[in-house]
Amino acid sequence: MKAKAAGETVEKAEPAAEPTGAVDLMEALRASVERARSPKDTGGKAASPSARAAGGKKAPAAKKRARSGPAAKGRELAALTKAELYEKAAAAGIPGRSSMNHDQLADALAHSGRDQRKA
Repeated sequence: MKAKAAGETVEKAEPAAEPTGAVDLMEALRASVERARSPKDTGGKAASPSARAAGGKKAPAAKKRARSGPAAKGRELAALTKAELYEKAAAAGIPGRSSMNHDQLADALAHSGRDQRKA
């Protein structure tokens, strides 16, 4: 105001840029890479996102048991496609396989394996 009163010309300042909410993608990428660095690079253990959220404390991993037997075999068979099951049923000589659905083929194959083991 004093400059204007003294007769000097005053230029209006540019208005401040409105925040757009845009994220600096390069900075976000750098931060992400830094968090996910391998233990070899950082000399320590790499933390998972959930571990980082929990303050870096990681829960012990649950022990997995290898399962075998009829239930495991049934799950393996259920994961196959109907065409794959049909091929296995044909190789095993299962009668009536052409009219069976996916689950019936898996059951027949699971039971045929048990029957062969007993014989």
